[in-house]
Amino acid sequence: MRSTGRTDKDAKELSKLKKIKIYGDSILQGVMYSDELKRYTLFGYRYEKLLENGIEVENCCKMGATIDEGLRIMDDTLEDCDKDTVVVLEYGGNDCNYNWASVAENPKGEFSPNTPEDKFTETYLKLVDFARGKGAEVAICTLVPIDSERFMNWVTRGLNYNNVLSWMGDINRISRWQEHYSHLAEKVAKLANCHLLDLRSVFKGSMGSLLGIDGMHPSAEGHSIIREVFQQKILDDKELIEAL
Repeated sequence: MRSTGRTDKDAKELSKLKKIKIYGDSILQGVMYSDELKRYTLFGYRYEKLLENGIEVENCCKMGATIDEGLRIMDDTLEDCDKDTVVVLEYGGNDCNYNWASVAENPKGEFSPNTPEDKFTETYLKLVDFARGKGAEVAICTLVPIDSERFMNWVTRGLNYNNVLSWMGDINRISRWQEHYSHLAEKVAKLANCHLLDLRSVFKGSMGSLLGIDGMHPSAEGHSIIREVFQQKILDDKELIEAL
């Protein structure tokens, strides 16, 4: 039998690892668009700094997930925690989005986002309560910003661009709306007294090479920054570390 190279001591050490479970959408899943392959690929997050500090990271994110789906995923995957787990939540990017095909067909119509504001806040609080009910500490992320022009060009492929722009009023409306949902996530963190992981501010003013062609998913460079900021904010949060 081939040896795995792992000793009994290694197994004991691994069993003592504290855990972070990430629930969110494609951003923290590590999705990015490959210009070379002409399709979405995964960045492949590896959190070496956290692992060096005895913290294991499990990624439960799913591309396209809204807050409702996040609650269902958590119900299926989060077991009782022995006060050794931090749940990190990152939702809002898909919740604030619209059915752009419907908008393009009827630019004078009234449309609701995938998850209306009140429901988003209400469900986010339920998500926090569910995680705490399992014994976990909870941290909430702000949303990585989008680039309005690139986003619009991407979501209107094969649609009537001018109709969508007419409905929006101005091209930057969608980025302001997405920022609003980031503020709602901050509001939930404050209301529920959760730790806040600010991923948004590191992108502000320098989105050029940090976002991909679709204007919403980070590039490899952007994901690298997210990984470093994510790890550092976890390690710098003394209350969060003490909870692990």
